[in-house]
Amino acid sequence: MTTPPEAELAEVQIDGDTGYRRVRLPSDLLRLIVAVCIGIIGFLLASVLDNISVGITIEVVDAFDGLPEAMVVTFILAVQLIAWALPILTAVFLLAWQRYRRFVLVVLSVSLAAALAWGLQTEMTSRFAPPVLDVEPPAWVCDNLEATRDGVVQADAPGAVGDVITQPGETIGTLFGSHACVPGDGFPNIVYLAGMAAAFSTLTPWLNRRWRRTSWVLLGLFLMARLIDGLLVPVDAVLLIALGYGIGAGTLLVFGSPDRRPRAGAVAAALAGHGYAVTRAGPSAVAARSSVPFSAELQDGTRLFVKVRSHEERAAEILYRAYRMIRLTGFGDERPFMSLRREVEHEAAMSLTAASAGVLTPRLVRVAEVQPASMLLAFEEIEGVPLADAPPETITDDVLGSLWDQVATLHTAAVAHRNLSAGNIMIDDHGRCWLLDFGFAEMSPSDGDLGGDVAQLLVTLALRVGADRAVESAIGRLGAETVAAAAPRLQPAALSSTTRNALKKHKGLLDRLHTEIRERAGLEEFELEKLERVKPRTVFTVLMLGLAFYVLIPQLANVDLETIVDAEWSWFPIVVFFSFLTYAGATVALKGALPERLPFWPTMFAQVAASFFNRIVPVKVGGIAANIRYLQKNGVDSSVAVAGVGVNNLAGVIMHVSLTLIFVTTAGRTATDVISLPSGQNLLLILAAVMVLAGGVMLFPWGRRLFLGKLWPVLRKAAAGIAAVAVSPKKLLMLFGGAFVITMSYAFALWYSLEAFGGGLGFVTVTAVYLTGSALAQAAPTPGGIGAAEAALIAGLVAFGLDASIAVPAVFLYRFATFWLPVLPGWIAFKRLEAKGAF
Repeated sequence: MTTPPEAELAEVQIDGDTGYRRVRLPSDLLRLIVAVCIGIIGFLLASVLDNISVGITIEVVDAFDGLPEAMVVTFILAVQLIAWALPILTAVFLLAWQRYRRFVLVVLSVSLAAALAWGLQTEMTSRFAPPVLDVEPPAWVCDNLEATRDGVVQADAPGAVGDVITQPGETIGTLFGSHACVPGDGFPNIVYLAGMAAAFSTLTPWLNRRWRRTSWVLLGLFLMARLIDGLLVPVDAVLLIALGYGIGAGTLLVFGSPDRRPRAGAVAAALAGHGYAVTRAGPSAVAARSSVPFSAELQDGTRLFVKVRSHEERAAEILYRAYRMIRLTGFGDERPFMSLRREVEHEAAMSLTAASAGVLTPRLVRVAEVQPASMLLAFEEIEGVPLADAPPETITDDVLGSLWDQVATLHTAAVAHRNLSAGNIMIDDHGRCWLLDFGFAEMSPSDGDLGGDVAQLLVTLALRVGADRAVESAIGRLGAETVAAAAPRLQPAALSSTTRNALKKHKGLLDRLHTEIRERAGLEEFELEKLERVKPRTVFTVLMLGLAFYVLIPQLANVDLETIVDAEWSWFPIVVFFSFLTYAGATVALKGALPERLPFWPTMFAQVAASFFNRIVPVKVGGIAANIRYLQKNGVDSSVAVAGVGVNNLAGVIMHVSLTLIFVTTAGRTATDVISLPSGQNLLLILAAVMVLAGGVMLFPWGRRLFLGKLWPVLRKAAAGIAAVAVSPKKLLMLFGGAFVITMSYAFALWYSLEAFGGGLGFVTVTAVYLTGSALAQAAPTPGGIGAAEAALIAGLVAFGLDASIAVPAVFLYRFATFWLPVLPGWIAFKRLEAKGAF
């Protein structure tokens, strides 16, 4: 298209330009994630690696020690005046300009950040005590300073360089009602800094670039003032400022931010500024990756498809690429571009390269800036329909062949598309296939990227025309060798998110593709490529374990080495025996829950193997799945297996609750003082609340579908399983007898663990503690209740009067024998059963 140097501006019709919109923006999510990452690093340095934290503080104080006192006093006084005036001026401005919603959001985020900062600082101070270090205090910290060691400050608590003892004097802090020589108490203190960071973060969408920079400068000045006088640890400041900033971003994610991305009017103005006489512009209904699509019509009748990319789309792109780089391997993902302009230029270059190689792709008309702070790519619009919306009868063999020819041409030009989903393929009125969206494309790609294109397109086509036609068309145009080379990437991790979501509705499609490729390409077998560097379950488990050990570290401080050395280790074999006995009880209970006869020893090996899965998956989900798998492999019908495992777990819950009531009551008044059971009135209130909630859910169609489609079949099978067991006294005895053996064996193991360290509590009391503590630990999201179980049991034993020096090692001995020791036997049992085909 040729454009005049100055196109005449025509009357432009703008479609779909609505007013103010509130949305949840990717940039807020990106800011929240960055703040969380910085906060985690700061937390580790401030709590666990406290020596590093104190060392950094010493270096900062020494760096400012040579400054003139008058300069420092003037600077701190000016900063404090600004710190007092800033929140007042901000509130006055928001209220005077009637920005009530912004005012409420700021107050909410500041209050939450300040409360959490105060609580976290208090918790860290009470839980961790760094080694004592000597630091020479700056001369200006206090006018009257008396230190405990000849003028030397002792640093013995996180959040401050030293613990100083002061005499009344006129200090900077006392001018504003606080004592500047109290660690962390000078103004603006650490709570103020966290609240200020939250306020700036909340107001970010309404601040231009200049005001954002000013905000960071002010925050830096406030922080510097506290670092100069040695009243704030830099690492603590980083942690709590990141906390406040993340809370501000999270507030916007919850309540929404103003959508300031370009509208259709801005797109029309940008095109007109480059000589295009736009007569009509509006949003486009088609999907576009990491961009906002628009359509525009010119005065000569030409229709344009316009992709607009703003900083919000860039934030989404950064998150997506970072996620792929962290979790996946073998994709050759490049790091995100340094600017939005470079991203747009890359897509334009890839599109022009593909077009010059002969690939059917829309012609790029213009790359231009569009306000506010965005870029657009304008393409000639293609008359056709996306592959995702094409009627089945239009996807003929010729169309499939044309599509594979386009991919072959693209690969010959050494370009990989890397996003061949159904939305990026257009079929025109002549049956030709066009490739769209080259934003994720790569030049000079690896063999893996080329194979990924073939694998992605195979799945995309199989979703529309079936696995047999997809594979047949690919081999017919690319050859069996090329298709076979792409087979290792036929897995969900190698597919785009839209293709993965569509694949969830077609169970077994990937297996059918594997079978078709093996048969048509003459392959005996192929191994899928390992693409997942980190699995989400692994990340979750590591985080939960880290949280658990954080909870346990203070408990370990109570362990005395002499207590462990002097323990009666002759009790340990008895503890291990009762740990072993729990698996015998689990075997008997599972045999009692099923009408079929199961062999004892293989079933017991299955219980040991199931315990291994419970060590790596929270809430016993792994053990339940392992038992169901074992039963299915041994000829038990799937529905019967699910019902049997459900009945087994239900019997365990009934037995646990019954024994809890019995032992808590038997333990007497002391137990009821320590373990408070809900009153009958409270139980009725809870039951009424549950009934009201259930009734409310059933009012909605999705609630009825969930209950009737998911919950009711399971409940019905469980009821049928219980009815089948109830008619057989032997099965009933095995079911509840096995559950009784499991529960009491764990109780005996805990009791004998206490006896190894001298005891001090009776069996009934210990059992009551175990039953209540283990019930609380089941709610923890960690595998096997790590952290929560230890904390609950130790707290229960100490509450009954047992010394912590005995309770802590006894509980850890119990957990070692019942939780950690069976890990290796569980893995061996799993491998043995797997080798025999029982798993």
